[in-house]
Amino acid sequence: MSGKAIIILAMGFSIITSFLILKLNANSKEGVKTTVESFEETRARLIANSGVEVYLEKLRRNKTLLGDFSENPLMQGSYDISIAGPDSALQIVSTAYFGEITHQSIVKAKRDPIKFPPVLGALYVSSDNLSLQLNGNLEIDGNDHNTNGTPGPNPPLPGIAVDEKTDSAYIVDYLKPKISKDIKGYGGTPSVYTKQSSISDWGETTENIIFAADITLPSGTYGSGTVLGTPSEPKITYVTGDVHLSADAIGDGIMVVDGNLTMSGNFTYRGIILVYGKSTIETQIVGNGGVYGSTILVGENVSIHSTGNSSFFYSSEAIKNGMLNLKSSRFRILSWWE
Repeated sequence: MSGKAIIILAMGFSIITSFLILKLNANSKEGVKTTVESFEETRARLIANSGVEVYLEKLRRNKTLLGDFSENPLMQGSYDISIAGPDSALQIVSTAYFGEITHQSIVKAKRDPIKFPPVLGALYVSSDNLSLQLNGNLEIDGNDHNTNGTPGPNPPLPGIAVDEKTDSAYIVDYLKPKISKDIKGYGGTPSVYTKQSSISDWGETTENIIFAADITLPSGTYGSGTVLGTPSEPKITYVTGDVHLSADAIGDGIMVVDGNLTMSGNFTYRGIILVYGKSTIETQIVGNGGVYGSTILVGENVSIHSTGNSSFFYSSEAIKNGMLNLKSSRFRILSWWE
């Protein structure tokens, strides 16, 4: 092979090699670009979906949260949130920005209703051991009352409902004639009947209510100026220990007490009071206040001490008001689009 041929072959190989190198470099740059874009798209998607989760948690705690919330920083990017619609058809739009990429997630959700415990009487007691000390002018009435004291529309319930026949017999045998005539409701006086609740796990029932609490109170005494909900804005109240509700304290909605309950003065509540404990519950009732709705006492040992002029009235109006206006903190996702 002549020297000229060798030079021609060498130049050809050089041109081919240069072309291959240029092609590889181009592919490499294109690959890097694709990888970067894929990373940015993934990160933007993650930011958008995380934004939805963040605001679902905020909606759990702030049950009236609606509107637009812009420029929320997250993972070196940001997102905008828009929340609109009623609780039955919430729409949450999350628009995320990362690098040159924009990603949008649109979620439709429904706030689940509060699961109310069944109302079986003006006063319902579920206990292995029941103790009573009823004195004064205590009135327990299972006839339906409106919250202004006028007769309500629903049929009567027992004044006192219990889950064991032995407890029913014990209450009837214990009641003094003066107290007996003030236990009114279904079946005449004394209105004391055995009713089986559909709830087998009161712990689960109370936990579901507590999860949605609007107000959480530590153990203590709460008197004048204490407002635990109003008729127009009832609240879910959770008391973490023994509580004394006194003077002119008022409330509307559902209250769960994880401890002993003492009511005195003119304390008035419209809705359901559920006193729950795994051991002993002591309920002391002193003064002139009362409950419109239903009072539920659940524990291994329940002791009720009463003096004064307190009243416990079944009120479908008070309970219905809570059902219509109380909001849970659980959501059902209806759709999730990206």
